[in-house]
This record gives sequence, C-alpha cells and structure tokens, in this order.
Amino acid sequence: MPFIDSLQKNIWALYIPPYPDELFSSWYLRLTQAHAVKSHSFARYYFPGQQFWTRDVDNMPTDYLRKIIFDSTPLTYNIIESLFLTSYQSFLFENHNPNGFTSGILPLGIVHRKRKHKGLLYCPDCLKNNPYYKKKWRLTISYVCCDCGVLLKDCCPECKNPIVFHRLEQGDKNKVTILSLSLCSHCNYDLTENSEKATEIQLLNQSNINNILQVGYSNHIQYSFNYFYLFQNIMNLLSRRNQTWGRLRKACESEFGFLPEKDKNLYFWSIEERLPLFEITCKIINDYSFLKYLIVNYNLRLSEFSKDYKLPYSFEKIFKDY
Repeated sequence: MPFIDSLQKNIWALYIPPYPDELFSSWYLRLTQAHAVKSHSFARYYFPGQQFWTRDVDNMPTDYLRKIIFDSTPLTYNIIESLFLTSYQSFLFENHNPNGFTSGILPLGIVHRKRKHKGLLYCPDCLKNNPYYKKKWRLTISYVCCDCGVLLKDCCPECKNPIVFHRLEQGDKNKVTILSLSLCSHCNYDLTENSEKATEIQLLNQSNINNILQVGYSNHIQYSFNYFYLFQNIMNLLSRRNQTWGRLRKACESEFGFLPEKDKNLYFWSIEERLPLFEITCKIINDYSFLKYLIVNYNLRLSEFSKDYKLPYSFEKIFKDY
C-alpha cells in the first residue's frame, strides 16, 4: 500500500473512487476487480472477520468496516457513510433497524451468498453507460430512472432470477474472472438490453419523489420520512382486499380498474406489480383535491389510514373538514 503524503496514510494501491450514488457493495466489487483479486480474498486479507455476501452489508455497516475503508482510502467518513442505506435515516425513515426490516428498503432474502427476493433494481441504460449499481435502486419508492427516462427492472429478463452481481466471480477458485456488472450472474444475459421508456407522468412522479428524498422536506407533509411512511401506508392499503380496511382499494378500483393482489407482503411483489399502486398513491398523496373527491364519493374513513400510525396533520385535516 503506497503512502500518500497529503493524506498522511497508506491507501490501497489500485484504489478507485465510488461513483455518484453508488451502493457500497457495487463499489467494493469494482475495487476488488481493480486489484484483480476475488472479493472474498480481498475481504479475508483487509477485513478479517467482516461478513460481506452472507449478510446485507449495504444495510448493516459496522464501525469496523467504516474504519478500515477510512484508513485505506482518501474517502472521508461522510462519503463512506453515503455509500450505505443507513444514510437515508431522517430522510426515507426516521429510525434505521440494523437487525431487520427498515421501512422503504427492499429486502434481499439472503440465503448464504444467494438472494431469494428481487431487492436490487437496475436501469438497463445506466448499466450500458457505466456498469455500477446505485443506492436508490434498493428502495421501494424507486420505479423510474429519471436520468435515462426508462423504467427500472428487478430481475434478469431472460432467466427471471434476482440481480446478484457479486456471483459473477464464481467459478474456478484459483482463477480471477472479471466480468462486467451489467451481466446476469445466473445466465450471463446482457442486462443493458430491452429498456422500456417511462411515460411523462411516471417521470414526473419519480422526479418529485427523488426531490423530496434529497431535500428531506415535502410541501404538504413537512418531514420527508413522514411523507414516505404515509406513502407506504397508502400502498399497503391499495395492495389488499379487506372487509374492514378496504374502502380505499374499492374506491380506486372503481376509478382506475382492477388492481394487482398477492398473498404476500408488498415488499416482495415484483416492481411491475407495485408500479400501478405507486402511480395511484402519487396521485392521492400529491393531489389533495383527488383525495377530497374520494372521501366525498366513496365515504373513505380516517380510521383506515390511521390504524397503524399517527397521520401527518395536513393529511388528517382533510378528513376532519369533511
């Protein structure tokens, strides 16, 4: 490791910087590729005792992991923290749960080094321009790439398996095979193929969501994490039929037609199944005139929305006015 006078420390010889909004695991794999070393070997030498692919390392960073990166790179602690999903605290969610479910983050379903759930999204055009994975591609509120204007995907279009890019290096343990992160690790399909353009309203919805996440503030609901908790609550109500708490879904099916329905948590739905609920939720939460219309015409009740948590005042007031 060369010593850098300006930093007064040694850094990894073939250090490469992370890209904008890059997910830690994506940067780490690219870093090990730059050193022509398998990620497991690199971790065993520089991070003894640290688990990488058998846990959700992007969602569970340790102080030990942060310190090794700080000691071995030019990165500051602020930049290091920005690589992890924990950096969304106070923006996407109020409190991060390091040992389980955190609102707004897609689960991976980790079994050893494999993934059961489609918890990592991607943009085919982004991967074509620069093959790396973005932090926002782990979020339940991400459906469109606003840079490329295309819909995100959550699995390989060819074999339908989840995206597990670290398994691209699997094979002969004595041979380092460096493949582009734009390939499917299961069937080597080129994930940059078959991109699908988003509509103008889809782009507008996603752009608004991204802006609220970035600034941490919503005009109607103030703190962004309150906005996203309410957003998730509305999507949950839309996702299931219920005799007691099903008025909103019935109202929206009358307005928009049949909505998807699954016997599993919304977080485990495919992105295509969640997309119609996302679009309707955007209309409800961003257009209070439409919410008022639903309240008056379908007799929506405040209790349906407030049964799981305390509602933002501005949203609750709409019901009290009627």
